[in-house]
Amino acid sequence: MQAAIIKDIQLLSNPILDYFFICITMMGSSLFYFLALPLFYWCIDKRFGLKLGLVLLSSIYVNTVIKNVTMVQRPIGYPGIRSIFTQSAGGYSFPSGHAQGTTTFWGTMMFKYNKKITKILGVAAIILVSLSRLYLGVHWPVDIVGGILIALLVIIVAELVDSIIIEGKYDIKLIYKIILSLIVPLGLIILFPYNENFEYMALASGTMIGYFIDQHYFKFTVNNTVKGQIAKLIIGISIFAVILSTLKYLLPYTEIFNAFRYFIGGLWISIGAPLLFNKLKLNKKTL
Repeated sequence: MQAAIIKDIQLLSNPILDYFFICITMMGSSLFYFLALPLFYWCIDKRFGLKLGLVLLSSIYVNTVIKNVTMVQRPIGYPGIRSIFTQSAGGYSFPSGHAQGTTTFWGTMMFKYNKKITKILGVAAIILVSLSRLYLGVHWPVDIVGGILIALLVIIVAELVDSIIIEGKYDIKLIYKIILSLIVPLGLIILFPYNENFEYMALASGTMIGYFIDQHYFKFTVNNTVKGQIAKLIIGISIFAVILSTLKYLLPYTEIFNAFRYFIGGLWISIGAPLLFNKLKLNKKTL
């Protein structure tokens, strides 16, 4: 039945749709999020940028664990199924990381921005990215459904936790926040020590620590002109890419060193880049 659904969708295959769905599927990739998250953190809403990043990283963690536990094989190589752009299909099949990530991202956006346009864009993105994974022949239909349902559960838990944090009257010292930001991701890595979990939990840890330090000492603001915001993104993302690639070249390629690399990347996003923006006067509000 699942193979038949994919084959029916692929009856529409043609070169134009191939390129179209390859572009669409990139909207559910980590590259898209590495561009979108700094946009929110540096230019729109710092706290929501942090929240969006942590929810996504939590969703990726859950996705990685379930994939490695279930070990469902992809439809790649299945008789009669045409699989293209397979470089976007690493690891196991269930649940779909693209469908789950897209649902997590846009679902969180819809909670934050309860507007018609956000809902239209979000639903369209979820449907198109999910459909692209079937059209490209890299996921089974159950992978898509599973990814969407798991994302919804992650979003609900995240919103409940966030509401408790907002409503609670907590006065936690900076040192304890830093310790928690180290211990919780480390505990999650130890619990399920898969390669992706080393990277993304370390990224979450570095980002949280930088955020708490900034909130305590610097209170970076996002205000600027459109030109200034574009400058922030170009400078910040370029240096982020340089940090990851340089450390990858200098350090041994092991899980521990990969975690260190992403930890430094997280610190750059939440404290390094904002301090540089302050130095370059890119955080001034234009009157």
